[in-house]
Amino acid sequence: MKSPRRNVAGIGLGVLVVALFVIVAVAQGIGDPSPSGEEIAVVEDASPDGGEAAVTREQFDTELEVVASRQGLEEVPPEDDPQYEALRDAAFGDLLLTVWVRGEAEDRGIAVSEEDVDGELDQILEQQFNGNERRFQSFLEDSGFTEQSARDRLELQLLTNAIQEDVIPAEPDVSEDQIEQYYEANPEQFEQPETRNVRVIQAESAADAQEARDLLDEDDSQRSWRRVARDLSTDPATQSVGGLRQGVVEGQSEQALDAEMFRAPEGELVGPFEGEAGHYVIQVEQISPAQTVTLEDARDQIRQAIAGQESQQVAQDFQTEFVAKWTARTFCAEGFRTDRCANADPPASACTEEVAEQQGCPAPVPSIRPIEPGTSAPFGQAPGKPQGPLTVEPEVPEGVEGLPQELQQIPQAPPGEGAPQP
Repeated sequence: MKSPRRNVAGIGLGVLVVALFVIVAVAQGIGDPSPSGEEIAVVEDASPDGGEAAVTREQFDTELEVVASRQGLEEVPPEDDPQYEALRDAAFGDLLLTVWVRGEAEDRGIAVSEEDVDGELDQILEQQFNGNERRFQSFLEDSGFTEQSARDRLELQLLTNAIQEDVIPAEPDVSEDQIEQYYEANPEQFEQPETRNVRVIQAESAADAQEARDLLDEDDSQRSWRRVARDLSTDPATQSVGGLRQGVVEGQSEQALDAEMFRAPEGELVGPFEGEAGHYVIQVEQISPAQTVTLEDARDQIRQAIAGQESQQVAQDFQTEFVAKWTARTFCAEGFRTDRCANADPPASACTEEVAEQQGCPAPVPSIRPIEPGTSAPFGQAPGKPQGPLTVEPEVPEGVEGLPQELQQIPQAPPGEGAPQP
């Protein structure tokens, strides 16, 4: 009979072995979702019931044809064609972002109704196709879309807009202290330099410039300036407006002309004198002195600037969180493991073969280019043709009128050949 001590020891050893197995399994990714033979990616917690959402091979093949069509290709090129990789990356990236946005909307309790899609479709039909149903159907056929897939794209666009409204506050609160601190920290933004309105005759020769001066000495009215500029000036920008340059700031013109314009008193004819582009006769018509915009006058401008900065920061923060959140939930099949997949191959070592030879770093490996989601245009606008790798930059455009670019790249239905442009 085994002793109780040996039985307890055996049980303890068994528990330890199981625990170690679990640790190793987790470390090796066992237990993570894995795409089936018909799937190229699965995304956890992205379906309406909280389960997995999949990107299938069939969806990918269809999207690949759509991407090729909107780039003006009659068919998908073979895999060894230089264009194929960019098209593949665009198609797969669009499909992943589609799942991500739907999952994000689900997490936030955002939904779009059939009536919302109907309204958006009616608006596009009217604005982009002048209400012509036949032209719209032709567009769908040329672009490789069915009416249902177009509706799906519009639903996605509406979800994106709703996420935007949920993420970015319409009017961030800006305090008076913030406004005053901004004004004091950025004085150069509120300084307006002296400007001058100057009439200029730019003549090809000294003789023409002197003729212009003689005529203007007799009559320097606006009517005379228009006649002299038309007949003798070689400056195409001011020839038809009496030689008038408005709002000139010091330093904008060639050196000789600039010096005379900002030395001349108001109303006095100056010249002829020679410059780099010819011979000049000038007359300063109006001088607006330099001034500093007061805090009171700049208050609204500053409020908008600070609100824009705060909105941009919110968008950037969401960008980072959005990508990290959905990358961690995304598991891709072999051949599709990009940096948007939790099971992506580890990044390439900086120690390439060339660096190893030059610096002696260990374990040289070939560099591997990370694959980014593709780009696409809003419904009714054609995106540019792929020129090598398609990437999505994380920066938010200045002014922040919407979500970060990662979400602005949600695939929308592009126009087919002959579709009206906005």
